[in-house]
Amino acid sequence: MEEKIKIFENDKNQPMDDFYQRFKGTLEQGHSFPSNYTFKFIVPAEQSNIAKIHTIFEKANASFSSRDSRNGKYASITVNALVNDADDVIIYYRQVAAIHGVMLL
Repeated sequence: MEEKIKIFENDKNQPMDDFYQRFKGTLEQGHSFPSNYTFKFIVPAEQSNIAKIHTIFEKANASFSSRDSRNGKYASITVNALVNDADDVIIYYRQVAAIHGVMLL
C-alpha cells in the first residue's frame, strides 16, 4: 500500500473541484479509513479500456469482477481495493475518469 501512495504523491497535491470536495466530505463522514472500497465503472467493452483500469489499480492488490452488457457494447467493472483515506478514493476516480467513454458509478 505504501508503494501506491508514493506513485500518487503528486496527485494528492492537485487542486480538487467542488464536486470532489463535496465527495471527499461525504466519504469522510460515511467511511472509516483505511478500509476496502468498492469502485464501479461502465466502459465501452474494448480490451484497452479494461486494461487501463487494471493498470490504475495494479499496485493496490485489488480484486476485479466484470460483466458485459447484453449487447456486448459495454462492460461493467467492479474493483475492490484497500484505500488509506478519502484522498486515495478520489485519486483513483480521477485517474479512471480520464479513460474515454467511462462512466463512474
